[in-house]
Amino acid sequence: MSSETRFLSTKDLVLIPLFTALIAVGAFIKIPLPTCPLTLQWFFVMCAGILLGSKKGALSAFLYVLLGLIGLPIFTGGGGFWYVFQPTFGYFIGFILCAFLIGLMVEKKLNVFAACAIATVILYVIGSAYAYVILNFYNEGDGMPIGKLLMSFMVLPLPGDIIKIILAGIVGGRVRKALKI
Repeated sequence: MSSETRFLSTKDLVLIPLFTALIAVGAFIKIPLPTCPLTLQWFFVMCAGILLGSKKGALSAFLYVLLGLIGLPIFTGGGGFWYVFQPTFGYFIGFILCAFLIGLMVEKKLNVFAACAIATVILYVIGSAYAYVILNFYNEGDGMPIGKLLMSFMVLPLPGDIIKIILAGIVGGRVRKALKI
């Protein structure tokens, strides 16, 4: 098979799992918040999109989610298929889509800070919508009113995520320039 027809190079076969591992490590670097802990996963997902591009960044996030779902304890609260019933699982779905979108926006020459900010809004929408469904229609109990949900899943994590956007933009932008990506 010629190098033009291969999807993944040797470098890709190293970098994609590396970012998958970084996302997993990021799950354990956390600040506990009442409903949704603030972790470094999102920082590494943004860096994956910036540095690996749309398809390969999304692949690294997908592998992270897949490994957690098959039982490796790499999610903040463990691992296993049961995790799809956790209110925060929507963020994992968002990681895959947003890594793709960040990579795509950066490939189209959008500023890395803007790409990360736009993706963060999308991640919040996906994560909050998923949490709303799980908390109000799946879990037993009184559910969670929309105001409290927005506070827990968007407002409280926002300052930390703004810092992550800035750091990912700086780190990702500089590494892209250094590697001439």
